[in-house]
Amino acid sequence: MAILHVTKYGEPILRQKLKPVDYQKIAPQLPRLLKDMEETCLAVHGVGLAANQIGLPLRLAIILLPGEKEEDPPKRYVIINPKIVAKQGEKIEEEGCLSLPGLWAEVKRYTDVTVEFLDETGTPKKMRARGLLAKAFQHEVDHLDGKLFIDLVDPKSKPEVKKIIKKLRAQWD
Repeated sequence: MAILHVTKYGEPILRQKLKPVDYQKIAPQLPRLLKDMEETCLAVHGVGLAANQIGLPLRLAIILLPGEKEEDPPKRYVIINPKIVAKQGEKIEEEGCLSLPGLWAEVKRYTDVTVEFLDETGTPKKMRARGLLAKAFQHEVDHLDGKLFIDLVDPKSKPEVKKIIKKLRAQWD
């Protein structure tokens, strides 16, 4: 298995709206790809990782929700062709992204979402999520739609966020 390169802000693939994948076509490569994505996500201490964050134009992502205890393994969710079909409640919280390392900013997210997707076996699922899982679903679906969390930053804060990104980019190379 491998720890993969995580694409950084400015790489064009992060702004592409990805088309749904044909599960049958990607199924043979999924076990290896998902293992590599999981190892990469854990190595960089992430909660989720979308395929375009590793340079692949596939509409799929993984979410690794921390266990209740530190020694508990993370709960893994594989979401293929996800769609948010219901949302409610709002909360402003600090958020970060593996493609913008070192940047944290407050963004508004829904507190409760319902998502439809295929799991890693190709089985259609519909799941309601709250809290960190709801936030992670929204963050990863945004990635697959070519959006980044900085797009959700309050317009008054954007000039400051841009300054921080400019400073951080020199460290990413």
